[in-house]
Order: sequence, then structure tokens, then C-alpha cells
Amino acid sequence: MASRPLRAAFNPEALAVCDQIFEEVLKELLEGGVFVPSVSDVSRMRTRVAQKVLAVASSGWTDIQIKQLLLRTFRNEANCRQRASRPSLESTSSPLS
Repeated sequence: MASRPLRAAFNPEALAVCDQIFEEVLKELLEGGVFVPSVSDVSRMRTRVAQKVLAVASSGWTDIQIKQLLLRTFRNEANCRQRASRPSLESTSSPLS
């Protein structure tokens, strides 16, 4: 019988800290324009932030380090999406005569 991976358990205080980090990160991303909420993706956006908070919560990092890491991660993802959606310089430049 295969064993299941261990799950991290959080006490109520740790969950409260995770909730605070979640709310602060989400607020900063929304205010900074990283996430532009639409009716269809608000739930998905919140889920992604919550999953990432819980993924790093047991890392041993401080609250501030976790918050900074998550903000940097989501901002980098947004920048990558913007770059990918821009036309390249080669395709938009006109040949010189």
C-alpha cells in the first residue's frame, strides 16, 4: 500500500497569519493593477493566491518574506504575460527604403 504524502497542519494562530498574508497580498496585487478582476476570474485569482500562501507557509520564512516572495512571483508572472502578448519588434518594424 502506497503511503500518502504528509500534510502540513496549522494551528489557529498560524491560519490567522496566513489569512492576513493572503488579504494583504491580494489587496496589493489588485491596487497595483497586477490582477484586474472580472466576474469570471475572481475566484480563480483568490484560489491561486491562497494556494501559494499555503505552499510557502511552512517554509520557515517570516511573514514579510513570504509576502514579498508572493508579490514578486505574481508581478513577474504578469510581466511575462504582457511580454508574450506584445508583438515583437521584428514583426512591427517597417523595412527601410
